[in-house]
Amino acid sequence: MSVTLLIALTATAAEPREDSRIESVFVSYGAEGSVLIWDRNANLYTGYNLERCAEGFIPASTFKIPNTLIALETGVATPETVFRWDGAGRAFKSWERDVNLAEAYRLSVVPVYQDIARRIGPERMRYYLSVLDYGDMDVSATDIDQFWLGGNSRITQYRQVNFLTRLYEGRLPVGGQAMNRTKQIMVQERGEDYVLSGKTGWATQGERDIMWYVGWLETGGNAYIFALNVEPAAGVDANDLSRVRIEMTKEIFARLEILKPAQ
Repeated sequence: MSVTLLIALTATAAEPREDSRIESVFVSYGAEGSVLIWDRNANLYTGYNLERCAEGFIPASTFKIPNTLIALETGVATPETVFRWDGAGRAFKSWERDVNLAEAYRLSVVPVYQDIARRIGPERMRYYLSVLDYGDMDVSATDIDQFWLGGNSRITQYRQVNFLTRLYEGRLPVGGQAMNRTKQIMVQERGEDYVLSGKTGWATQGERDIMWYVGWLETGGNAYIFALNVEPAAGVDANDLSRVRIEMTKEIFARLEILKPAQ
């Protein structure tokens, strides 16, 4: 899909612009990749490496946002639903306990969201992903609990930002309660003069470690919907880069003079 067509996903959008202040953040964090930011008040895309923003990547755990939304819309889960741990070993000790939906989201508990996807089922999943216009997902009965973690599913940063903008504005073709509850679950950080909501993700695509951070920043009477997609530069440990994606995003907003610099 061309950049021109992707821009058209947001009506009357101004021509996207590269901001030279962002590149140094990528260099300082040892990251290669791109970032796309939609300024709602200015009706403007800003970012870095904008051509790459039109490249499709596996959504990884950023898919927990539509998965949460669909679960709430279909009644598969509510905020009060408790997902019981079966006692089996999991990838992280923090996953080895009973959790509600918000906790599963915050801890990014993959087995819980795989259970949610199985409860939704392939037919309903395909239907909702179609009406939500969420990327190009390859969903079948055999991979209903895997399709966002590997395989042929792809989403671009433009599509991430477009989907998140419609969620933020309450314009998705689902119930308002499902959207509001999803947005509440997405809140990650409340600062003195800002609220940050979003989700990270990490997938291996071929030999590449692809890392996401997507969401929105609310500050100064505005909302900035963003999608960061990075991979480690040569000689940089992927785990180290993974740990700083949120701080990297905040640093980008600081360089753009949207957030105050970290003290």
